[in-house]
Amino acid sequence: MIGHLWSFPSTLIGLFFGLGGTVLLDPRNRVLVITGGWMATIFSRFGFAGMCVGDVILCARPLSTGIYRHEVIHAIQGRILGPLYLPLTLLGYLYGFIIFPKNGHDASPLEVWADKASGNAPSNQYLQRASPRR
Repeated sequence: MIGHLWSFPSTLIGLFFGLGGTVLLDPRNRVLVITGGWMATIFSRFGFAGMCVGDVILCARPLSTGIYRHEVIHAIQGRILGPLYLPLTLLGYLYGFIIFPKNGHDASPLEVWADKASGNAPSNQYLQRASPRR
């Protein structure tokens, strides 16, 4: 419960980003899932299927199981980091693009954490570049 309160400012932003979308509750993961809406339309143009802001997962289209798990990890990160989550996310992307210009998104520390925790490490370009080939 404390984590939800701690991430509540980010959740409000997520709800704003989801305006116009269809809202569902995922009680197991304790998140709201919003499909569609104005922000989903924008980020789908950049090739993103989903995004998590606070306890809100925004979807441009139905997410695969792996991507959904990844977004749930971001919700957990938000509960741990609270209001620091969004600034740390932006700083993480900046850091990611500095160390891995090819795909700074994948090199962001919070993305690396989410990919490893969700079992999506094999799809992370930065992790695949950094790991030794067999």
